[in-house]
Parts: sequence; C-alpha cells; structure tokens
Amino acid sequence: MWTNADVISRSLATMNSPPVLSAAQQIEVLLSRVDVATWSLQHLGLPAEWRDTNEDGNTERCQAAVNRVFTLSRADIEASLAAKGLHPENLWPFSTEPDSRDGTYFIARGKEWEFYHQERGHQWAGAIFDDLAEARKLVLNSWIPVWLELLHVPCRTKDGKHIVTL
Repeated sequence: MWTNADVISRSLATMNSPPVLSAAQQIEVLLSRVDVATWSLQHLGLPAEWRDTNEDGNTERCQAAVNRVFTLSRADIEASLAAKGLHPENLWPFSTEPDSRDGTYFIARGKEWEFYHQERGHQWAGAIFDDLAEARKLVLNSWIPVWLELLHVPCRTKDGKHIVTL
C-alpha cells in the first residue's frame, strides 16, 4: 500500500522526466484502443490504483497524467489519419452501413450524413449533417477519448446547431 509520502515522492520523480512520445507515437496509442488514462499512468510509472476515479482525487491525477503524456493537437490527429488514408468514420467503433445491431453509425444518405448511436434496434442520439467536413468533425470528436476532450471542436449540423458531442 502506498503512503501519501510515497505517492508524492514517486509522482514528482516520474512526472519531472517522463519518456516523451512523438505525435506519431501518441496517435499509435490512440489507434490501439487502449484506455489512455490507464496507459498514461503506466507510462509515467504511477500507481495503477489511481485509475479508480471513484476515489477522491483520482480523476484529477488521471487527467494530469494524460495531459503530461498526450501533447498532440487535433491537427496532428487529422494529418496522421489523412496520411494513412483513413477518414474518421473508418475508425473503430463506427459502422458505415445501416444495421440492427447496437453501435455507433455514420451513414451517407445522398447529400446528407447521419451520425447516431443505436441500442436494441433504436436510435437514441443522433445528428444529421449537410456538410461532410462538419459531420467528420463530430465523428472524430466521438473517437477522441474523453480524457482529451480539449481536442474536441464544435460541428454545425444541418439545422444550424453547433454541437461537440451527441
């Protein structure tokens, strides 16, 4: 069991000189689908117990660890995906064909795009776009982990609303 002095000492020692990741390495971590908070704590040599955000102070500790490790920008993510020939809707967990299964869908319907969550065959949240670039902003927002929500940008829906998430 860690004492407060152990935690503070270990935190300061590791947080002052963490291994620095390039933007490309950070994107590979995101593409691997691991939990970025758990990964950041491990990368920095911090206690795995801090991932339990039901404990006081752990949400802040996890966010500090993620912020320390992930310094990339949204432009870095967009450029990396483009270089790989990927569009946000091609990433996991999105489906681009309608289906009856639970999931998150990005469906082209003529000159409109619909992005929605579906559970038990019913949509429970969604937005329609008349601009593919705006639609892809929201899809990418949904793919970027909540711990990196500072990289989320507003998107304009078909009806003119500006949203960041569904």
